[in-house]
Amino acid sequence: MSSRSLADIERQMGSDLRLDFAWGGGFFEDADLALGKRADRGSSALDVTTLDGLDNFTQAVANRLKTRKGELASLGHPDYGSRHHELVGEPNVERVRNLIKLYVLQALAAEPRIASVVSVSVSAEHAPPRDSVRIELTVLPIDRPEPVNLIVPFFLGGGAP
Repeated sequence: MSSRSLADIERQMGSDLRLDFAWGGGFFEDADLALGKRADRGSSALDVTTLDGLDNFTQAVANRLKTRKGELASLGHPDYGSRHHELVGEPNVERVRNLIKLYVLQALAAEPRIASVVSVSVSAEHAPPRDSVRIELTVLPIDRPEPVNLIVPFFLGGGAP
């Protein structure tokens, strides 16, 4: 770990609007903006909430993988996202799962807050395989001693089951 302060490292991880993932438990699917009570307006006032530091890092990695590469081009980010969405409609076979892994690794390489990718696995969630795969990641954030684990589902059929 570098000599930089924890506050500096947390700032480097950034901040963003907090998303509430419907399935929870580190399973990144079906997100909506998270709402929280406003301290300055009484107990019933709600507003969108933010997150920062390592929580933002985790959400940012999931968002990068859930976004189709090129989807944000009109916002000035043509290379943001992953190409694995191009595989919708393909069969859930080893060749396609290997392509998903390749595209995920390419997307992770573009994330400046990742020091290294420890592991990526793409597996069929059912036997025999259906149209869903499970992408499991272990990544090491910059200036952090502990890796972060994520599970990002992907549906080759194009939608959630």
